[in-house]
Amino acid sequence: MRLYYELSVMDRMFYGIGAIFLAVAVIGIMVMVWFLRMKKRYMLCACILGGETLLVVQGMMDVNSSLETGHSFSFLANVIGKMPYPVVLFIMIFIVIGQITFVMVLWSKKETVLISGAIKESLDNLPDGVCFFDEDGRTLLVNKQMNRICGELFDTEILNGELFWKQLVERVEKEFQRGICEDSVVTVCTKDERIWEFRRNTLHIGKNEICELVAYDLTEQYGLSQELEERNKKLVKINERLCKYSYEVERITAENEILNAKIQMHDNVGRSLLAFRSYLMQPEEERDREGLLLLWRYTIAVLRNETIHAEDSSDWELLLKAAQAVDVTIMRKGELPKNKKERKIAISALHECLTNTVKHANGSELYCSIYSRDTGMMLELRNNGLPPVEIIQETGGLKNLRRIVENTGGSMTIESTPYFVLRVEL
Repeated sequence: MRLYYELSVMDRMFYGIGAIFLAVAVIGIMVMVWFLRMKKRYMLCACILGGETLLVVQGMMDVNSSLETGHSFSFLANVIGKMPYPVVLFIMIFIVIGQITFVMVLWSKKETVLISGAIKESLDNLPDGVCFFDEDGRTLLVNKQMNRICGELFDTEILNGELFWKQLVERVEKEFQRGICEDSVVTVCTKDERIWEFRRNTLHIGKNEICELVAYDLTEQYGLSQELEERNKKLVKINERLCKYSYEVERITAENEILNAKIQMHDNVGRSLLAFRSYLMQPEEERDREGLLLLWRYTIAVLRNETIHAEDSSDWELLLKAAQAVDVTIMRKGELPKNKKERKIAISALHECLTNTVKHANGSELYCSIYSRDTGMMLELRNNGLPPVEIIQETGGLKNLRRIVENTGGSMTIESTPYFVLRVEL
């Protein structure tokens, strides 16, 4: 088997070209390791791989040089030249495999290694502005967003961090309506109508102090706060209207209470007078003096505000006693409403019709019909007395009754012909 130095010039030239490619590749690997700032063990492996490659290349060059000049072989030329050429080829293939394996390892580690420009590139992609500067204001790191904001505000990039901060504070103090200035926090509005909040912090790194300046985009939050402020103003107006409405409700409630008291007083006095009238018209031996005195004592007590209002469960019984005192029979069809307010209106209407039956119609029977409908309740009242001579004018008790009905959202109608009918719909 021929040795390497016994190969022809052309064969040795092909080996030399391959060795040059190996040398270039190993140099590239070493540069890649240094550029990626890999750990020391990776740099050591690259140096070993590079040393092996350079020794092979140098040995081949020494063999070629000695054969051309006729000088004796050097140590490397003697080692490489007297090897069988397949062994030299195997060494070169082994170096190629080592380089490829090492490159694959470096490529897999590339994703976990921060290169020199990775931090700056990441900061430039942030939507917020970032700037780091030392105590003298000399900028150490500024991203594109911060330079863009500085250009919007002062038509220049950041050259001095401390000077930029002072300019921000002075701008806000001059144009307070366009910004807010607090301790280490400045909020300004740029020409493109975006709201930026600048926050300044001091970082202690060893014995040095580094100032960090970060700008946050608060345009959306500011818009939401403005919208919230407008809503609050509307709520204040609504609250004022509600207060006014509450005052009106209290006033109307008080008026209704006074009206109810007047109606009750009117009914009590009316019943007493009608009972007294009936008492005088009866024969002396049939007169119920004790019953009349009891009714008048109750009326006087009401006038003096000494009585306690009867419970809802006894209002019908009181009405029947009043009708019995004036010799009127109440004929009811249907059930009285269970709702407190509706029941009170129905009893008030019955009191008023009882008074008018005795006073104006000289009747002895009062007919009460109560109907339940999908829309509410219908109360119909009439008597067996004389029909009205003319159209009934609503005064006194009827007028007060209409006010109560309509205040609760109901309606009241009166028919004068062919006989008296009072209808209340709730």
